[in-house]
Amino acid sequence: MAKRGGQRHNLDALLSSGFEVVSKNHSSGPLDTPAILGVLNNVSGQLTVRGQGVLNGRMYKARTSTDGGKTWTEWLPINGARRILLQPVIPGTLYMVEICALGGSTGQSPWSNPVSIMAT
Repeated sequence: MAKRGGQRHNLDALLSSGFEVVSKNHSSGPLDTPAILGVLNNVSGQLTVRGQGVLNGRMYKARTSTDGGKTWTEWLPINGARRILLQPVIPGTLYMVEICALGGSTGQSPWSNPVSIMAT
């Protein structure tokens, strides 16, 4: 049962709960920009991106840059934004990471704000 007091349609509350958004809306429109909540480097040779999904985002992909954003390497798309695993990465290298959602009327969302992290 939905809570009273405006919580029934609160997208921020749903996304902060850890659940992904599932919509029955099949109309196509531009996607919002996803956000990177954090990037973890707990395991040598891999980065784990924690992202916040967007409404009607079908899949998500990440891209990385090791030269300050001049060139980018795109990673294969995955189903959710909550945990995007990037491997292999080179320990001791500074990576700039962005994510985007796939779908909508334009094919993909804008790229998120970049997050920089040193791979271990």
